[in-house]
Amino acid sequence: MKSISVRCRSVAVIAGVFCLAGASTGARADDGAAKSETEAPAFPTVGSDDIFGYTSASELGNAGDTGFANENDGRLGKRDGGYGALDAKYQFSHAVTADWWIAASSFLAWNHVRNVGGFPDKNTFDFDGFSTELAHRIVTRSPANPWGVTLSVEPRWSRVDAETGFPSQAFGFQAKVFVDRALSPDKVYWAANLLWGPQWAQDPLVPGNTLVSSTTTVSTALSWQFTPGWFVGAEARYFATFARVVPDHLQGQALFVGPTLLWKVNDKISLNATFQPQVWGRSQMAPGLALDLDNFERAMFRLKLAWQLN
Repeated sequence: MKSISVRCRSVAVIAGVFCLAGASTGARADDGAAKSETEAPAFPTVGSDDIFGYTSASELGNAGDTGFANENDGRLGKRDGGYGALDAKYQFSHAVTADWWIAASSFLAWNHVRNVGGFPDKNTFDFDGFSTELAHRIVTRSPANPWGVTLSVEPRWSRVDAETGFPSQAFGFQAKVFVDRALSPDKVYWAANLLWGPQWAQDPLVPGNTLVSSTTTVSTALSWQFTPGWFVGAEARYFATFARVVPDHLQGQALFVGPTLLWKVNDKISLNATFQPQVWGRSQMAPGLALDLDNFERAMFRLKLAWQLN
């Protein structure tokens, strides 16, 4: 059951609107003749940068924007022994319009397992598949509406089991909802995400078996812009993992909380970082223990470099 539930963590996400929030940009014509300049909007916006840590904003950028991002998601610590994993994502994206966005990504995976109960020792670094993503903003900010809402779906093929590091052909997708708004213009921002991710995977330890699982994630975050190029904040993420595609047969749940940081190096380059320990959890395999270290890890972290190419 352990490998069923953790498998779903490597791929997943959403299907529903969870909260509300806002961000958007506005462009206006200069004379009423030709639209030659983009002016600052007359209402609070959030922007499309990664100011919230793992939680995504609803803004997709300006039409024609093309970007590259290197996202490194790490996980540390099991109940015993030495455990570490890192998923590196390399993504090219393009804003088709202000409301439609597409992306293609490739992945590398590093897994280190030593003397962890129930896990074979492993130390590998390998290519881990591809994903594509399509996002559509369904609620646009305006002077009368401070909320922004975007839907996204990301199908993914992977070839490495996220927990053990052993070969495992898997297919899944993440359905996502992003909601945000500016609480204080140019100062304080809020966002929430709802993610749902089913997965069908080859059992890494018994290759003839197929494992079906899903993970639901709910996150919320606050970010404060204390200088023009720096944002600090806090984020909380709740995970529930299941032994079926539908959200029943709960295997484990965990809550991660930690600080976030974004540095806008310049108008085109930004660096996002967060470190989040598990502060609460429950596992069906060990219901009496304070944390779920069967399906999750002691801590997660992320370091993401984003670069607008045009």
